[in-house]
Amino acid sequence: MKTIYKVLYPVGYEEHEVADDFPTVLPFVEEVPIQNLENPQSQFFNFSKNRWEEAVTPNYAEKLELIETLTETVQKENEFLKEKAEEQAIQMTDTQLALAEVYEMLVPANKEAK
Repeated sequence: MKTIYKVLYPVGYEEHEVADDFPTVLPFVEEVPIQNLENPQSQFFNFSKNRWEEAVTPNYAEKLELIETLTETVQKENEFLKEKAEEQAIQMTDTQLALAEVYEMLVPANKEAK
């Protein structure tokens, strides 16, 4: 088992125990949050630096950078999922055509006319 952390926006995290082979994808990270804070939820994950940072008063540039990084990652994942959905649609169409051909071979045309 391994521990992963769900990054909450704008600050904080949730801890999750998962299997060792569980894929770590957005919004989860494997980086351990900062441990010696008075309030452990007063931190955020900086994706561009790949580390947790204390959320004392993060400036707007860092917040904007965080949002931009999240947006880019989500867009890449959406493109990947879009491609996979298109591939599955093509496979489904091919399967339907193959089933139609098998049906035509098994059911003679004269039985359909009756």
